[in-house]
Amino acid sequence: MTTILKTEIKEVTVRQDGDRVLLIAGGKLLFSLPWDAADVLARAIYTQARRAEEIAKAAQIIADQAILTRLGTPFGLTSHPVMLREAANEAAWGLPRRYIPLSRAGGIHSQAIFGTPALKQDPPPDKE
Repeated sequence: MTTILKTEIKEVTVRQDGDRVLLIAGGKLLFSLPWDAADVLARAIYTQARRAEEIAKAAQIIADQAILTRLGTPFGLTSHPVMLREAANEAAWGLPRRYIPLSRAGGIHSQAIFGTPALKQDPPPDKE
């Protein structure tokens, strides 16, 4: 791995100069990119930051995913196979409870009625 900067960056400034985007760190220009290249770089940085966040918060994601699994929700918080396996294991065998009763789960029971559907029909227009 090649290190470009030998010191840790404490402050970064991003500026726009005409159709270029400038990245300045420690008062020195690191790079100047055209706007479209900066856009691609920004998306890549955002994607990698979300992936790093997922790893940094793995314990909380596994615990929350275990709760969702116990409740039988049709969606998940991660697609990482190791985390999903750990969450399934925690949901099946974790303490304090392996099963969350429906009364504590909240939500909407299947027999609940939200309203009565109605058709509103106006009288036909006059033919005059």
